[in-house]
Amino acid sequence: MKKFLKILVWVLTIAAIGCLWFFTHKEHIEHPLKGVELTIHRQKENGFIDKDVEYQKIMRICDTAKNNDITKIPLDSVRNYIKSIPWAVYTEANITFDEVLEVNIVECQPIMRIYDKNGRSVYLDADGNVYPTKSGYSEHFLIGSGNITKDDLPKVFKVMKSVLNNLYSSCCVKQVYFDGKNYELVLNNVDMKVILGDDQDVDEKLMNMKYFLEQMQGSPELKNYCKINFNFENQVVCTRNKNKK
Repeated sequence: MKKFLKILVWVLTIAAIGCLWFFTHKEHIEHPLKGVELTIHRQKENGFIDKDVEYQKIMRICDTAKNNDITKIPLDSVRNYIKSIPWAVYTEANITFDEVLEVNIVECQPIMRIYDKNGRSVYLDADGNVYPTKSGYSEHFLIGSGNITKDDLPKVFKVMKSVLNNLYSSCCVKQVYFDGKNYELVLNNVDMKVILGDDQDVDEKLMNMKYFLEQMQGSPELKNYCKINFNFENQVVCTRNKNKK
């Protein structure tokens, strides 16, 4: 008899838990979606992704006028759409127990912009991932340009990454030019070519540039040079302006 009562208690307990889950779940899924909360994670207030535009697109996918309960919300369609946003590096979308669709998008963080030989450009982040440009986006980055093809992107990226990783060159270099073989730097407020040469020992060449320019800082002699070449081992080759004696 005691064994029967124990089994009966267990059965009733499991049945009660099942009923509670059923009614809780039923109450949840039969409610309409109460709203959409879209969060875009990025370092600055403005970026590539327009929050208002994406919010409206997500609302159209949800179509809450037609899909009037949570079970009809096409969550997979929302997830597939936000994954397709070209500047999104991470996305997630879930419906909470409060009947709210929470959407989170992490936006890319480019560090450079590279133009190919035809004038088309892309952004690259610190890992070398490529993102399309966007009209009206005004953030300034280190620029790469020249005779650059799609196949050149990895090696040009590597050189530009070295420029950005060097505290001195990251502040004074505004553009890296690649002619298909050698690299040339364009400096801020200095009308002078800085030749790096090939992509070998770039970090050492940048340190040599730092030491040289720091030693020449404030010297009127620096204005006499039109080109400084750091492509030679253990020496710096300076070319004078033709109109200077």
